[in-house]
Amino acid sequence: MRSKLISIMFETDATFLAGKVLKRSLPVVSAGGDRGASRVKRLMLPQGELAHFYDGEQGMRYIAFIALQAGTIRGNHYHKMKQEFIYLIEGELLLILEDIASKCRESLLLRAGDLALISPNIAHALHPRQTGQAVEYSPERFDPADIYPYPLV
Repeated sequence: MRSKLISIMFETDATFLAGKVLKRSLPVVSAGGDRGASRVKRLMLPQGELAHFYDGEQGMRYIAFIALQAGTIRGNHYHKMKQEFIYLIEGELLLILEDIASKCRESLLLRAGDLALISPNIAHALHPRQTGQAVEYSPERFDPADIYPYPLV
């Protein structure tokens, strides 16, 4: 039930794998602009960017920073319980996805300011095209027993 709650709150630009993966490019708002336009947004302020990539009722129990090195692969696994968000701060990332039940596969390109929501039972691999940084977060706590290897790349 938790997955549906988060999905309903997530305004999407695109859905993949029958709605099990959502992608949104956060709108950019400049200093003095309409800051109330969207709950999630990128504010471009004189002192630097402030990204609001989550503002909701559901608490988050896991947050991690990811350093992305071009030409490497992260992931190649899925989770049975964990729903995860990936917000790309900097760089460019090819997110390779496969629904483990249907075997349907999709790839989507994430650029700085993009946010992806990956549902449980979706295998995922992160293939950075440019060196960058990301944040991963989840309403579920990290559980190493909930990582199931699934080679995509």
